[in-house]
Amino acid sequence: MMNRNFKIYLGVGLMALYCLFPIYFLVLYSFEPSEAAYHSPPVFYPIAFTFSNYTGVFKSIPLARYALNSIIVATSATFLTLLFGSMAAYGVSVLKFRGRDLFLNSLILLGFFPAATMIFPIYKMFSDINLLNNYLALILPYTVGGLPLTTWVMATYFENIPKDLLDAASVDGLSIGGTYAKIMIPLSLPALSTVAILDFIAFWNEFIYALTFMPDSNMRTVTVGISLISGRFTYQYPWGQIIAAALMVTIPLVIMVFVAQEKIISGLTAGAVKG
Repeated sequence: MMNRNFKIYLGVGLMALYCLFPIYFLVLYSFEPSEAAYHSPPVFYPIAFTFSNYTGVFKSIPLARYALNSIIVATSATFLTLLFGSMAAYGVSVLKFRGRDLFLNSLILLGFFPAATMIFPIYKMFSDINLLNNYLALILPYTVGGLPLTTWVMATYFENIPKDLLDAASVDGLSIGGTYAKIMIPLSLPALSTVAILDFIAFWNEFIYALTFMPDSNMRTVTVGISLISGRFTYQYPWGQIIAAALMVTIPLVIMVFVAQEKIISGLTAGAVKG
């Protein structure tokens, strides 16, 4: 038994080391001069220590402005995705109609549809209505792109809420909208928290739409802003600053996921068990 447990712990330890090593590598080189990134072979221990990469980020790009843009876009898109996705899921779970299962399965297929194929028509449409360099240019496509997963997860969760509650609400005179707002939403907070975190992270990290629809430098998001950090000379990449900036905008997301990991797990698994 002890031998078996040792193998399990060893396997988990090796997997954790495999996952955490890239983070260690990034943290190490964020405190090293940019030239350290060009060492061959790579050096995996501290050589020099400097904060210049972190201070240099704010001199190279307006990181606070870009972070504010990302917060506005990701938060707004997440809210709209949860609102419309939960409403659609409630309709799907309550209204029994022909082709319901096909509709839910089609949502999953839509989630895998490459976003890059939609860039040109969306860009043309936004250009015609003067919506480029506007927060809505990202909020709208993000919301539409996040609806398939959100609707599918919420519909699966709603399916496992006891129907007796819905019948009791109907007997008490609650309308469909009242049942949705006063019963379904409070009971589905674990699932809502899960999809909110997943959607927010996806919207925060999105790059292609943000690069295309926000050409104005003041409207860039953090992912685009970090990618445009440049050195003093052509083909000079200040890797130290790029890594430092990436860590500064990623660590808050890591902390958020770490704090909410129990909600994420419970939300993803709740729909798998019949209530």
